Amino acid sequence: MNRTLSILRRPLAAALVVVALATPVLAEEYTESHLAAARETIAAAHASEQFNQILIVLADQTKALFLRSDPSAVKDVTEVVNAVALDLAKRRPELDRELEKVWAARFSEDELKQIAAFYRSPVGQKFGQNMALIIQDSMRSANIWRDALSTEILTKSRDELNKRGHKY
Repeated sequence: MNRTLSILRRPLAAALVVVALATPVLAEEYTESHLAAARETIAAAHASEQFNQILIVLADQTKALFLRSDPSAVKDVTEVVNAVALDLAKRRPELDRELEKVWAARFSEDELKQIAAFYRSPVGQKFGQNMALIIQDSMRSANIWRDALSTEILTKSRDELNKRGHKY
């Protein structure tokens, strides 16, 4: 059960952070034209594509959870979980509406139109298409850097503490 919790912990934690950060912002009401500008900007920026994998990942995690208990049920588990996931896919517009509110909360309608215009330009299109990869590569670089620092701080601190008579 502990392994199951660790599998589900990351997506759950991410969802809770998103909700916690977004909730105060989303309480405000926006005009339909403001939300339309947000929708257009999100589409032009390819900003919601990164969320397309959420349901797929959750379905895979759910299958793994059930198959740990009964590996012989692979056919039924796959069939049932895929059917449930497919049914839940129709709820994607709920996320889209929430994203529109998030963008509307951060930018005026005019700013959103300007941002959308940028994303329709050649350089904006290239940026929008590569933004997720840039973020992914940046996170990978930051993780590598963090891991190197982690090793170094541990090693240097242990060496200094050992010089002072502590045994680590």
